[in-house]
Amino acid sequence: MRFLIFLLIISCSTSNCYSQSDTINQKNPENGRKTGYWIITGNMSKLKGYDADAKVEEGVYKNSRKNGLWKRFWQNGSLKSEIIYNNGRSTGAYTTYFNNGQVEEKGTMENGLLVGDYKLFWPNGESRQIKTFNELGATEGRVQFFYENGSPELDFTTVNGKETGTSTWYFENGDKKREVVFNEEGAVSESVEFEMKNIAYVDPDPDPVEKGPKIQGEFNSANSSLVDNYGKTYDDDKNILMDGEFKNGRLYNGRHYIYDEFGLLDHIKEYRDGIYVGNGIIGKKDKY
Repeated sequence: MRFLIFLLIISCSTSNCYSQSDTINQKNPENGRKTGYWIITGNMSKLKGYDADAKVEEGVYKNSRKNGLWKRFWQNGSLKSEIIYNNGRSTGAYTTYFNNGQVEEKGTMENGLLVGDYKLFWPNGESRQIKTFNELGATEGRVQFFYENGSPELDFTTVNGKETGTSTWYFENGDKKREVVFNEEGAVSESVEFEMKNIAYVDPDPDPVEKGPKIQGEFNSANSSLVDNYGKTYDDDKNILMDGEFKNGRLYNGRHYIYDEFGLLDHIKEYRDGIYVGNGIIGKKDKY
């Protein structure tokens, strides 16, 4: 009886349902392309740190392109992301998770752009960024950044991605740090710096910092040397690998692009002043 029940368990994506009793990991005999429900395990993936039988991700392929809901997992087996695809392109609402189970990022993708409400979180569950994107993928309205302790870091307003009104920066202890006023053209018309008045915030349990990675990939033609320079590097498949300012042979300010075993962009690591500050938004090059 248990065996029969197991055969009847249904695994569903957004637009497709497949019984676990169906054959998985199949290829079309006519063209060799992936089709139907696939479970990618560690021995099939180029990603490091997974046991051979550990589940890396699962979902439906149509003509070797991801379709419907795909789930990805951390090495410890916890859920890493839930992303809906349409013909290989992420579309609709998505959620990513830290390996401790906390939500990392929630948003909606349409035609490769972020649209609607977007939230980014710290591993402790505190909000990190809150913003809204318009149909063009640009921020619209209020944009908020927060420190890991929950205190505001930056608060400003945009119209189609362009800052307007007053932008306010804060110290981690909550004191005002800086105010910048933008005119209707988005140019700075006034800027005021403030001194910290109260006791500086001290992290009670600081995490070890992650330094910017060493230069990887091939340099672009404009910069044959990126030891102390701005430039880009590319991997063997001509995908952009690093983009930013380099110092002492390491990425200092910029973005490090991480690709999955299929050569698709998995996530982006951002570095500021030589230190990892979090994941960047796929499809967005600016800091907002």
